[in-house]
Amino acid sequence: MKSKKRLLVILSFLLLTLVRFGYAQEEKECGAETPKDYGAFMLKRLKSISNAKALSTPVSLPVQHHVSRTSNGNSAAVSSADIRDVMRELNATYAPMNISFYEYSPTKFIDNSSWNPTFNKNNDSQLRQYEVAEAINVFYFTEVTSGSSTICGFAKFPGSGNRVVLDASCSQNGSTSSHEIGHYFSILHTHSTSRGRELVRRTNCNSAGDFFCDTPADPRLSSLVNSSCNYTGSATDANGDRYQPDTRNVMSYTRKSCRTGGFSNQQQDAIVVSLQSDRAYLLNTTNPPACTNISNFPYSESFESGFGDWNNASGDDIDWTRDSGGTPSTGTGPSNGQDGSFYLYTEASTNVSPPGSPSKVAILDSPCFDFSNASGLSLEFGYHMLGTDMGTMEVLVSTNNGTSYSSIWSQNGNKGDTWNQATVSLAAYSGSVIKIRFKGTTGSSWRSDLSIDNIKITSSTTNPPSACDGITSFPYRKSFEPDFGSWTQETSDDIDWSLDSNTTPSSNTGPSAPTHGSNYTFTEASGNGTGYPNKVALLTSPCIDLTNEANAQLSFDYHMYGANMGTLEMRASTNDGSSWTTIWSLNGDQGNTWNAQTVSLSAYSGSTIKLQLKGTTGSSYRSDMAIDNINITSSSSDNADSDDIDGSISKSISIFPNPITSGLLNIQYPRTSTTNESVNITITDFLGKRVDAFDFNTETTTYNISHLSKGVYFIIIEGKEGRINRKLIKN
Repeated sequence: MKSKKRLLVILSFLLLTLVRFGYAQEEKECGAETPKDYGAFMLKRLKSISNAKALSTPVSLPVQHHVSRTSNGNSAAVSSADIRDVMRELNATYAPMNISFYEYSPTKFIDNSSWNPTFNKNNDSQLRQYEVAEAINVFYFTEVTSGSSTICGFAKFPGSGNRVVLDASCSQNGSTSSHEIGHYFSILHTHSTSRGRELVRRTNCNSAGDFFCDTPADPRLSSLVNSSCNYTGSATDANGDRYQPDTRNVMSYTRKSCRTGGFSNQQQDAIVVSLQSDRAYLLNTTNPPACTNISNFPYSESFESGFGDWNNASGDDIDWTRDSGGTPSTGTGPSNGQDGSFYLYTEASTNVSPPGSPSKVAILDSPCFDFSNASGLSLEFGYHMLGTDMGTMEVLVSTNNGTSYSSIWSQNGNKGDTWNQATVSLAAYSGSVIKIRFKGTTGSSWRSDLSIDNIKITSSTTNPPSACDGITSFPYRKSFEPDFGSWTQETSDDIDWSLDSNTTPSSNTGPSAPTHGSNYTFTEASGNGTGYPNKVALLTSPCIDLTNEANAQLSFDYHMYGANMGTLEMRASTNDGSSWTTIWSLNGDQGNTWNAQTVSLSAYSGSTIKLQLKGTTGSSYRSDMAIDNINITSSSSDNADSDDIDGSISKSISIFPNPITSGLLNIQYPRTSTTNESVNITITDFLGKRVDAFDFNTETTTYNISHLSKGVYFIIIEGKEGRINRKLIKN
């Protein structure tokens, strides 16, 4: 009998371990560790917190980003776009405290293959050598582990270090970066037990738990919060009272997507006190020069009354000059402005001081544009590039008040005696404060005067996108039958995408057949120096008109099988390919199987875009990657409602949660009579192939979707009242 009881105990423990492990796979946890006697530190800190005062004036804190790469400088853990996302998250989360963040200096890279792709917390002390003393140091690694467990990252509490370490994927989940910075500024987890567990009635709230009385007692929420952000546990405290935790606090172990509630008032006070005492050195850092913010849009500048808030930068070769009657040189430059009389230009003549050619650089800097409360913005301007020896014009953007810039648009060569119009999306900078820079580089002779005029920043609805002669009706599908059609191979890459119908030429990599039709497209990685390492293949779609589409979705099948697999990206452009934004990416071996992926295009509603497949091969020939069955659907092509059912009933029929990741899907079909007539459910994939079918005779039923692959499905519901379709997305 004793042996049976012992066996039951062991089995129970194993079951709990498996449940816990399953959740950890979905929600990696935090590896931050408090210093010795931190509870005593917090008890003393409470006295300071009680007298805390909000920051009377805004402060901006420096952040130094450190990105892990391999020893040869490849496979960066995060991109510059990822870092911008982190900065947007931090600025939004800490704004209630009058705290913002800026990039202290350009991103620093750590080229060490022993830490890429995996960094173990045991090596934490070695990061000290890379730290910048006067900034918050944030380190990014492709994967972060603690012992044998994968974690989202960790931070050093006051008195133990000046850094935060982030897992690359976790840095993009919208809350982990803010969570770890919270630790950096002294805040504990809401479920902390360093001085005992907090009671539900909060009678010990200022001496146990996280020491804050305005955060409810927390039993540790791992695996106890559902996709609707509701607590599902039934635990009780030492008094037998059931927990009622806050499932949206940034410092909790709720789902990462649920941590949208920011910090409590006492947590905010503690962060401010920690900044003013523990991390006061951040307040002494010299910020970049003050910048005049413009936050009202649309914005325009045509230089009719001078340079406005724009100015010539120092350190370049020549200046931009304001003019109205044609530049001094014949055969180059405009004769008038695009908007009004005046414009700015670069004088390329060699007989001026300083000489304007060849290859002389002129830089024009903007004021700061504050997009904190703006979205869907675009930069528009007129440019004139007439001259047989024309140079190059670029537009660059800075998110750190001019410390560093990234190019987002460029043109070179003679464009004729006309004002041309450029539109450049600024959607990637929503929530940020940016500066814009026009960089003109003159050509090989005086025949290369560059001009700009009529600069505007507008919302996407101010000027509708130009007509598109590409993809204008939905649903749209491309499975490369019989060829690439209107998709084009780029010439600026290293290798091409190829068509195939069977296995790729290399063994142990690539698919053996398409997922739809007869063909798929793939990158051939064979040949050292030819197909690998790090060879790029670019395939670009025709224009896609989403002007009238409110909720477009992109789906496709991908195959990434190979021991040395590289990176696959889907990119989008709103300016006819002048610049690209990565909207999905994946790297590494995903097994010898086709996988399905769905990407929302709702951010591009009202726009005309292009899509681009970017494949970067890995370190050997075993890195063939493939794409097939590209689909674009929209809200108007979902078949959301058929025309053979009563409208009032249609509105009451629902499936939820949707999108869904795992578990049970709820299907609700209200009845118009008391009879229990049968209702038929048919589930099809995106292409209409039946996946499953069943009947039910109650108003609500459930369906386990665990066996479904990621992608888009249709739920066809047929009952006495009629027939209706609903789209289902499994993430």
